[in-house]
Amino acid sequence: MPVSRKKPPRPATPLSPEAWVQAAQALIIREGVSAVAVEPLAQALGVTKGSFYWHFENRDALIRAALEAWEQDQSTDVVARYGGIADPRRRLRVLLFAAFEDLENGLFFAALAVSSGDARVAPFLRRATERRLAFGVEAFRALGLSEAEARERALLAYAAYAGYFQLLRTTPEAVAAVTDLSGYVRRLADALVPGPKV
Repeated sequence: MPVSRKKPPRPATPLSPEAWVQAAQALIIREGVSAVAVEPLAQALGVTKGSFYWHFENRDALIRAALEAWEQDQSTDVVARYGGIADPRRRLRVLLFAAFEDLENGLFFAALAVSSGDARVAPFLRRATERRLAFGVEAFRALGLSEAEARERALLAYAAYAGYFQLLRTTPEAVAAVTDLSGYVRRLADALVPGPKV
């Protein structure tokens, strides 16, 4: 009788680092930075913990990679995406609409804000905030506003953004009345961006 030789199971190829980063970001949105842990993420992704250690030294390295990916996408790339809009009035309005319509990144920002005291999170949050505010100030200055007024309007716009997503994350019923997000953002833009409505 011939002996049946079973082939050993092929080891699963480790997920890409990007897959782990995306899973960590999704978990941060749902439960916060402190919830990021290797074992539950591996289970959610259907892989072993070995897949994680193929790409990352430890949990902190994954959190850092998730924060770096967010910072690149939401801070550095913002200038590339919207800086080319020549009309500063239009640039500000487009930027406001884009920021409020990007639910995933708004909620990620809100989750990071809750963890602003975490030494891993604080520098990323601070740099992102400084870049976003500077970009806003520059656009308001391009409208001919004074430095002080440009800073005030940029801060008001950013505070409206931060507050909206913090409420959406922590008490979604508080913003449930906003059934027309475009109308809400339009009113905000009309209040902050001087000149003709677009």
